[in-house]
Amino acid sequence: MAYNLGVMVKSSMNNEDWLRGIIYFVGVFGSLWTSWEIAMQYESRYMIFDYSHRLFEVIRFIFISTAILHITPIELMSDPSSVECLSVTISIFMESIMHLILSCELYYRAKGDRESIKNYTMDCVYFRLLPMTLVYLAATIIAIVLYVQSKITNNDSKNSRLLASPVYSPEYYGSSVPIWKLSDLPFTLLAGYYVLTFATTALARLQQYKTEDIRKRFVPSNIDFEIHRYGEWILLMIGEGVLSLLIVATTESKDYYIITTIGVLTIIFIHILTFESAPHHSEGHALWRSLFSNMSFSMLQQLLSMSLIIMGLSYKVFLLNVLKEDQYSVYNEKTRALAPSSDVNQSVAAAFYAGSLFVVIASLELTTLTHSGLKEAFGQLRHRDGDSYQVYWPVVVLNLLKLGLTLFALTLWVWTVDPAVLSICGFVVVLSLTVIRVLKYFFVHQKALIDEAAARMTERFKSRTSRVDVPHDDSSAAKTLSRRSESPSIDDLTGGINSSFDGIIVADLNGVISTVNETARELFRYETKEELIGKNLSILCGGSDGKRHDGYVKAFKKKLLDDPSSISNNKVLGRQRMLHACRADGTEFPCVIGIKLVANNKMIAGYIRDMTGVVSNEKKRVSVAMRISGAVDKVVDDHAYDAIIATDRGGTIQKVNAVAVKEFGYDSKDELVGMNLSVLMHGVIDHPEFLLDSHGEQRVINITRKDDSEMQCIVATRNVKGTPIVVSYIRNLLPVRSSIKVPSKEV
Repeated sequence: MAYNLGVMVKSSMNNEDWLRGIIYFVGVFGSLWTSWEIAMQYESRYMIFDYSHRLFEVIRFIFISTAILHITPIELMSDPSSVECLSVTISIFMESIMHLILSCELYYRAKGDRESIKNYTMDCVYFRLLPMTLVYLAATIIAIVLYVQSKITNNDSKNSRLLASPVYSPEYYGSSVPIWKLSDLPFTLLAGYYVLTFATTALARLQQYKTEDIRKRFVPSNIDFEIHRYGEWILLMIGEGVLSLLIVATTESKDYYIITTIGVLTIIFIHILTFESAPHHSEGHALWRSLFSNMSFSMLQQLLSMSLIIMGLSYKVFLLNVLKEDQYSVYNEKTRALAPSSDVNQSVAAAFYAGSLFVVIASLELTTLTHSGLKEAFGQLRHRDGDSYQVYWPVVVLNLLKLGLTLFALTLWVWTVDPAVLSICGFVVVLSLTVIRVLKYFFVHQKALIDEAAARMTERFKSRTSRVDVPHDDSSAAKTLSRRSESPSIDDLTGGINSSFDGIIVADLNGVISTVNETARELFRYETKEELIGKNLSILCGGSDGKRHDGYVKAFKKKLLDDPSSISNNKVLGRQRMLHACRADGTEFPCVIGIKLVANNKMIAGYIRDMTGVVSNEKKRVSVAMRISGAVDKVVDDHAYDAIIATDRGGTIQKVNAVAVKEFGYDSKDELVGMNLSVLMHGVIDHPEFLLDSHGEQRVINITRKDDSEMQCIVATRNVKGTPIVVSYIRNLLPVRSSIKVPSKEV
């Protein structure tokens, strides 16, 4: 695909066809990319196991291959009497029809969350597939009409002039060929649709998901699969760039070897920048972070793909110009040139190369931002110096250098048009950006890691050399939980650590254990303390906390370093929490843990007390309460259209959504929580407990607002299974009735 697109663009590198070249390139690439992305997203969301779908895919691939096969130079694709334009438009139209067929199958037969599948499928059809298919149909019809008309005209008279005929009449067109003709309309439609959806689809989707419950309108995808497929696509584009350098005939010329060698090295370093800029795990990837970052990442991958194609084409043109200067004919049947040659002005080739290099660099940098976010990027420009933040000049200087190199790449064609010099300058720019990436990583990450490692080793050395067993009151460990503002040193802590009744574990801010007392060793049933020292705290966490513990520690550390003043009101420090811990043999036990900072806020001390045999009844009560709370949270949705109120058997309001607060004129949810439902529905519901027997029923009821005004509403109730909770869905009748027009006689 990339090679054929390069051939098409190369044929338009002249003063007459440059605009048409852009239109054709964007239209064809956009259609093929859209087809690939729709298929990829389908595969990442749904699983198929039968051969009928495999056969369906084979047919779809035939249409795609046919379209790619007929991507030829502009002269042929713009000729209405040629089958190239007709074949491309018919192929992509038929392929879009196949996507619509798959969507219909999903809507009626897909298994899973039927509501979200149907809503998501209809959104895809309305916002993407249906408009796309209509545009492709229009382009196909126009191509057919032009083809038939050209055949009729050619049969009637060879000297007759048909609008958009490839036989240009000087009397009609003047001394130059027009930059746009009627025969360009099919691909103009494709390009216009692609650019329009590129700019508006994301905004439409974001606006829609802001106003509705995304869980009901979105089907989750396999992020790891999508990351892998996007990586494969970009790797293919990079490979096409290398291929462009290798399929041109060789010549014993210094410039030829400079361009070839430097070009391959440049593409290799672009490959390094591309895949090093992406996180090594899906949790930090833009596809995972948010819907906006997901869409931004997709758009940037499209820009990167197009620029890589143009960049590879530019290298090919450079080599062909070198061959021309050496009096080699690219039409010679002994050469290995696969594309027909055309005289391409060096300034045009230089502009294409500089522009593509700029877009490649900008796309890679912006892609990195989609992974990390703007907040983190700006946060790297400053560092903590005591209690204040200062500008981190090394990172600022590196970013300024990066900006300067990017602008230099954009203006390369202004400074020189020599192919060898352009190739060398492009390589220097890419290599410099790679070095800047390494230096920035060192200044942002490695420096902090080295400082922390040095501090950790120092504290560990102190703790091991100054560990002394001194009689100590068992209650002292528990008392320290309330002294959140203090930060004792390791020396102070180790004085009574081994005589404490509680298990005490000290770790650094990365969660690596440095000190444990004898009680903790016995509590977790390890043979020696050394088995725990150097291990991560997550090995001691039971249940699901073990998998998420590293994330908790990272978030705690980040908040502590970003805002040291947050220690005084931190929700974790100085408070006791009940959770499950994991022993060495894998068994779990309930415990109460308290956490505080020690060693000048560089270490974490945890005080653990075994609660086995104490919490069985409490655990049961808490478990029931958590189950009820979780069930209520699922149904009381702030993004719902209706006002939602959850009450207990006595009618006491347990939870409300934001719509209820707004509709009933209250200032916050807290005003409604704890209130009896009869306050809102007095005069109609004097005994709210009857709601338990009203599951699935609807009735019209007057609701009293905070200002004592009344609103007539439709109230539907249902019981939350397995709980004593009743949920009421309330919808204001006024907008409904005002939209219904009834003749005056019926009124």
